[in-house]
Amino acid sequence: MAMVLVLLTLLLGGSPRSASAQSEVEPMLPTGPTALTLHVPPVQSVNEEEELRVTVRVEGGQGPARVFVDGLPPGAHWDEPARMLTFRPDFIQGGWHQDVTFTATDGRSTTQAKMTLTVTDTVRPPEPRIVHQEEQAGVLRLTLEQPTDTWLDSPGYAGRTFPAVVTVPLAASAAYPMPVTVRLHGVGNWPPSPQLSPNRFIIEPSDPDLTYWWGYSERLPRGPALEGAVPPYTARRVLALMEWVLRRYAGADAERVFLEGDSMGGAGALALGLLNARHFAGVSARHAQPVARAHRPWRLAQLSSLWGMPEEEVPDADGLGVWSRLDLTRALRDEPEARSQFLLLQHGKDDPIIHFGSVVRPSSLTGASFYEMLQARHVGHVAVWDEGGHVEPDPWLGPRWWDNGWSPLTDADTFLRRNLAFPAFSHSSWDGNPGSGGNWSQPWRNDSGYAGDPKVPGDTGWDGDVAGMLNRALRWDSKRLVDTHARFELPLRAAVGPGVSDKPVVDVTPRRAQRFRCLPGERIHWSFGGASGTVTAGPDGSVTVPRLRLGASWTPLVLERAREHDRS
Repeated sequence: MAMVLVLLTLLLGGSPRSASAQSEVEPMLPTGPTALTLHVPPVQSVNEEEELRVTVRVEGGQGPARVFVDGLPPGAHWDEPARMLTFRPDFIQGGWHQDVTFTATDGRSTTQAKMTLTVTDTVRPPEPRIVHQEEQAGVLRLTLEQPTDTWLDSPGYAGRTFPAVVTVPLAASAAYPMPVTVRLHGVGNWPPSPQLSPNRFIIEPSDPDLTYWWGYSERLPRGPALEGAVPPYTARRVLALMEWVLRRYAGADAERVFLEGDSMGGAGALALGLLNARHFAGVSARHAQPVARAHRPWRLAQLSSLWGMPEEEVPDADGLGVWSRLDLTRALRDEPEARSQFLLLQHGKDDPIIHFGSVVRPSSLTGASFYEMLQARHVGHVAVWDEGGHVEPDPWLGPRWWDNGWSPLTDADTFLRRNLAFPAFSHSSWDGNPGSGGNWSQPWRNDSGYAGDPKVPGDTGWDGDVAGMLNRALRWDSKRLVDTHARFELPLRAAVGPGVSDKPVVDVTPRRAQRFRCLPGERIHWSFGGASGTVTAGPDGSVTVPRLRLGASWTPLVLERAREHDRS
């Protein structure tokens, strides 16, 4: 009888003990690892200009898990340590609808989950009206009126119209998309001359109130600028016009939208390109003032009538003082999205209107100059300076002496896309010395700094090299980019000219990585030709590989994770 009880007990999953003791045995619990599970809300929606926060949970698995995210909308941020997605869509992102993919891995197993994310179009400014169109040499030139409402204008001004011009390449289509250039004019440079460019769209808005492409007090024209807030009305008009073009023309490539401008237009291009970096592949700015407080006295007075005095710090639409908002050294210091931008810059040492101190003198807010902040924060840039003036070319070197035909808009190898990683170069051994102050040959003047006569060679009062470049002739091969969760690879080289024997040594920081995103403090192995090493990701997850020696031939820079969860 006892043997029968034992057999019955074994068949029922019990242990071979007496039947009288069986009632005292606790059920056996499963042991060992459980399946890796990813908990993601399947559907999320958010209104324009409102913030969405989504927390993701991971359960089970064998040890800590990494969570990667693909398909994020421009401007969204994934905080992997907190496992939180944060997204505040701006007013031109309404109607966006896409699946966002989350991938969790513990090194042994991997699981995925998708979330459908929709941006509801809740801010709808009035659309532009076409008042004239003319076909010329492969393009359609549109003259527009852009009406305003209280989103694009102050309540006291709403309802007026602004002129704009859009040039449409007739050959562009959804199958053959073409890049888009948003061109911002300088003071006195409206209306624009016809631009017959059959290989790109050109958007030319207007800023007749000389707001430096930003905005003005919501109390104008009925009250003083020091009351209320200073929304970016003009910047919104530019973005609204760009949205209209991208939605209307399937051949306008949203991944290749570039900003360019000179003088006031250059300042506007920098401000829009850094503070709205999610929308632009690159920025070209000439004679641009990147620190609003550093304008010459006459311009400070004019802008104060729109923004309030600098010391008053009237807040913008998001609560930050507008003069601090438009200190772009602050933007590079504080805003990761701004640090993802690529800039082409050109200034003249004998420019009496936007003097050279705009890029080499320290900001009173951050204590660093614009050039210094670009280098310290590892921002992608090429900067050029010479002894030219505001409109006059360098008296020795002539106009555009630095231009060897390379453009990130059109180059076959080294090109920019909003959704494509690129290397930010910094501290190149080929860099010239821009200087930081005076050389005692010219007195300081509040309006023109140490500028000399732009038509007289060698008379500039600024120290450092009379002409030079930062990050000149450094290239990458966008076609051979590898950007995965586990590996990043990008060939680099220096465009070595005739008679040049030395090779530049430079720091390299990948920007706009779509998949190879790193945790703060994560250890990353790198290799470049015969050199290799390990670096640590910074507080924002960026990775800088120092002192790479670039040759004339393509050499891949390879980054790989040291091992899962290896953090210093």
